[in-house]
Formats: sequence, structure tokens, C-alpha cells
Amino acid sequence: MHKLFLSLALFLAACSDSAERTAPAAGSVATCSNLPAGLSVIEQSPNGYFIRLASAERVPDSVIKATADSIGSEFDRIDFCLDVAHERGDEYTSIIGDQVFDHENDNIYSLNTISK
Repeated sequence: MHKLFLSLALFLAACSDSAERTAPAAGSVATCSNLPAGLSVIEQSPNGYFIRLASAERVPDSVIKATADSIGSEFDRIDFCLDVAHERGDEYTSIIGDQVFDHENDNIYSLNTISK
């Protein structure tokens, strides 16, 4: 009986954890209207952990900066990917804090170095 209870408790804990961290975007973000043109939300955490954005082409630094300025304070991490490659792990750039992580070019630079 104890094993059954323990298994059930672990299962429920695992389910609630994943539900807290990941949710489909489905228009639930009030800031969607604040995104620069050409970006769409494909996934987000309801608790502000992350948001994943997609676009038809790789966005320039000016759009990365504009995105950080408009929604950066609401999320710990902002990931950019392409419409055609938008699974987790397909991100080509991420913003964490004031740092930009360019995954394609293996480069890290500060948002402060990007001019508007």
C-alpha cells in the first residue's frame, strides 16, 4: 500500500511541476501586442521563466534589443527560433538578463552593445 501511495504522490508531483513551467502560448500573454513585428509566441512559461519566439528569418540585433526592451523584464529567458525550426533546442539566439547568447556563432555579448 505504501508503494502505491508513494508512486501516486511522485506521479502527481511530476505532473504539477511540468504544468507550472510550460504552457502553450494560446494568446495568454498580455505582452504579445508589445512584440516587434514579425515575431510570434510559440511557447511560454506562465510564471515568467521563459518565452520562445519564432520568425520567418533570423532577426537582426535591433529586433533583439527591441524585444528585450518590450518584454525582457517579464521573463528570465527569451529564446528566438525560426518558424521552420522551432522545437526546443532549435533556438539560434537567447537573451538571459542583459546577455545575448548567439548559439549559431558561439558568441555571447551584452545587450548594452546593441544600438537602437
